[in-house]
Amino acid sequence: METGLKGKTVLLSGASGGIGSAIAELFDKEGANLILTYLSDERGVKEIRELESLLKGKFLSVAADLTREEEVERIFEKADKKFGRIDTLVACAGVWSDTKFVADRTLGEWNRAFALNSTADFLLSRGFFKNLRKHKGDFGSIVYIGSTAGMIGEAMHHDYAATKSAIIYGLTQSLRVEITSFAKRGRINAVCPGWTATPITYDMLKDKQFVHSITSTIPLRKVARRQDIASAVLFLASDELAGHITGKILTVDGGMNGRLFHGELKPTTEDLKPY
Repeated sequence: METGLKGKTVLLSGASGGIGSAIAELFDKEGANLILTYLSDERGVKEIRELESLLKGKFLSVAADLTREEEVERIFEKADKKFGRIDTLVACAGVWSDTKFVADRTLGEWNRAFALNSTADFLLSRGFFKNLRKHKGDFGSIVYIGSTAGMIGEAMHHDYAATKSAIIYGLTQSLRVEITSFAKRGRINAVCPGWTATPITYDMLKDKQFVHSITSTIPLRKVARRQDIASAVLFLASDELAGHITGKILTVDGGMNGRLFHGELKPTTEDLKPY
């Protein structure tokens, strides 16, 4: 199926993460030019180098702290010099929070979560809109990576949930209107993963009782793979496949319906496959 992404330029934040790298690989297979952002710590550098070795097409990797205005602006300066117009922004970078009651959450932790998960997306979106203003065209799209936590909440991770709500409801719904002043067929959507198998969760998913618990309200009785999220992002980014979809939230959660709050699950006797 033709996606129309060949030769398009895609800016992907958080490219060195588990979901981000899967998104990068999928867009690369479609022939898109990639601008990849990553953190310049030891882990980030190792992961981005591993990803770069897998890519076949054109790409530009830029280390950046996305909470710093000047560093985000530098991403767009470098991207403009190499590729010119940016057709799609995929805002994937983000951070999970420590497990705490709100009574124990510090203001510093709250502000950090918003800086990394919300303010960073604002700065990236602003830079993308400026690029659209400079390089005229009818099309352009943003796909935000939200979370089911931002839709139904996540106890003990209230700060993370609030940052994702700000993106998938506040920013997505506002910019879906604004973007048409910069690109008349421009679109803004969000993908909201539920539980997903990534390097961060692999060890957790080895515990059968844990898998039994988190899949108890999921009809498909499994968690997502990184490729499931990447495929949803590619679909929404494609003007060929999703050209009349904007302002929408696409959940990739196996049909999950809320959380199990009361009562204890009986020990599982099923040999559940997590993904």
